[in-house]
Amino acid sequence: MTARLASVLTVFAFAACSKMSEPPLPGDSVGADGSVALSPPNFSTVPAAHASETQPALGPVESKLFAPEVVMEHQAAIGVTAAQKAAILDEVQRGQADMLHVQWDLNGDKEKLVALLDADHVDEAKATAQAAKLMQDEDRIKAEHLAMLIRIKNVLSADQQKKLRELRDAGHASSSAPDASAPPPK
Repeated sequence: MTARLASVLTVFAFAACSKMSEPPLPGDSVGADGSVALSPPNFSTVPAAHASETQPALGPVESKLFAPEVVMEHQAAIGVTAAQKAAILDEVQRGQADMLHVQWDLNGDKEKLVALLDADHVDEAKATAQAAKLMQDEDRIKAEHLAMLIRIKNVLSADQQKKLRELRDAGHASSSAPDASAPPPK
């Protein structure tokens, strides 16, 4: 059994045993808005509405890169120039256009996998082949997203990167720290 197939089967087994309303499938680390999770999927039961209140720590890849939203949020603090802003906007637009086509394929392949899994007796060979195709789509999206984040980082100076990392990390620390005004747990 290949490592990838074992990974797929582990995800399906976890999903079957969990109490989540919708089990995660390959392709679920790509959000409906095209956002991509580069880390392994988070199987938290925290509702999405509260996700920003309990931000998970950045993974080893995410900690080295900067999402365009983070750069935009702190553009004045790090002194983004007009040329840098234009370059970052170009990268985001290019990335969104490239990912849209792959996302279309991914959603179609996910729909096919769900249909295969809906049968009373699942054809394992067809389902695993379809899951592999879906993961190839997801890998393409993740690679495009990673390349975009690298290009965005390369637009920023070393000083801007340092300051942005400090601002981002301070924001992560404050959002995951317990509220001092809240009563202690019993």
